[in-house]
Amino acid sequence: MKSFKRYQYRRVPTEEGLPANGDYIYPDITIRFKDGYLNDSVDEEKHVLPAIETHDGSHIEHWKNGVLHCLKEPAIKDINDNYEEWYQEGKPVPPGGNNGKIAYTG
Repeated sequence: MKSFKRYQYRRVPTEEGLPANGDYIYPDITIRFKDGYLNDSVDEEKHVLPAIETHDGSHIEHWKNGVLHCLKEPAIKDINDNYEEWYQEGKPVPPGGNNGKIAYTG
């Protein structure tokens, strides 16, 4: 599956022209938005839900306020295509993160 990298820094509107918010559930994938930007979510039990995830778990993407971002695991992971990409604050970093050089801000 191709990643959604092209949506970095892009605000996504609904058909009504309002910023997309919440979970959009399709037959094979769930996409999460906050204020029009791709954004991870947290469930009632405090589990992080990736902004993009296939229902079979084969592809996930972690986003924060419209940019790819994850500190503890790859921001993009695709099991079927056997690849992963690490990002912090929208910028690629070496596998395993950036050795704490970028502070997590929320």
